[in-house]
Amino acid sequence: MSSKRRIIGLCLLLGVCAATSSHAQTSAASDAGMPSTVVAKQGSAIVTLADIDAFAARIPEKERPGFFDNPTRLQNLILQLLSQKQLAEEARKQNLDKTPAVRGQIDMATDEVLSRARMEKLKADIKLPDFETRAHEEYIGHKDVYVVPGDLTVQHVLISTKTRDDKDAKALAETVEKEAKAHPDQFDALVEKYSDDESKATNKGVMKDVSKAAYVASFVEASKALKKPGEISPPVRTKFGYHVIKLVSRTPDKQETFAEAHDRIVARLKADYVNKTVQKHVDEIRNQHIDANEAMVASLRTRYGSATPPDPATAIDTSGILSSQP
Repeated sequence: MSSKRRIIGLCLLLGVCAATSSHAQTSAASDAGMPSTVVAKQGSAIVTLADIDAFAARIPEKERPGFFDNPTRLQNLILQLLSQKQLAEEARKQNLDKTPAVRGQIDMATDEVLSRARMEKLKADIKLPDFETRAHEEYIGHKDVYVVPGDLTVQHVLISTKTRDDKDAKALAETVEKEAKAHPDQFDALVEKYSDDESKATNKGVMKDVSKAAYVASFVEASKALKKPGEISPPVRTKFGYHVIKLVSRTPDKQETFAEAHDRIVARLKADYVNKTVQKHVDEIRNQHIDANEAMVASLRTRYGSATPPDPATAIDTSGILSSQP
């Protein structure tokens, strides 16, 4: 069977599997003479649910549903695992798994998997305290953190520094400020006449949700400083140039109640507790006494070839990184 036909067959199989129940899948597998845990076979290779589960463990839990609910991605994964298994079997027949270089990589991969497994078990074994009292203390002590910013809409004129020097840009921005304060009701005309913001053709310089969206910090702070609709800011410098800002509208910030912020506070306290507990364990391991073969460590610098000589001005002294002191 050609590669194209195999792929089409696998696509059809995936389509059928997606449309049938678990009972029907099990019956179909039995009728085909395959154990119910076998996902696909090709040559001597067999991909099982255990193989898929092992791959899924590499993906963050929240991202797994989206990854697997995609027939094309699922097809490519199965084909990749089938090819990988067949190539690995060929390597074993040629005793490549016994060569020092490959054996070292296998051992390192095993250590990495076991290390991740140990970290996950360490997290799972942590006994969490009751965070209710601490959550309330956190809320009372940092109420300003639990404020929902009000809606803030402004209109601005941008005097770009791309086509003029800083001094000229600032002077022109100051001119715009004076004209705007003299005739705030004609700000649209100032946007049309002076602004270098390319988006003015569609938004007339109006920027919405300034306190919530990802605007430049100095622009946001200057906008927040405006209190009454129609108020004009002095020129504000950003990486784009100078802005003259007019407040269009704003609604007041809203203080969240403890009940509204509760779940978010507790979730963060739990995450912090787990991270600190895990980090403490890792630090205890890292802070153990190290016996380093300094000559062997030094030899690693040229073991894999000579590097381009570093710039003396930026060179970093790494001597003593592997110290015998904890």
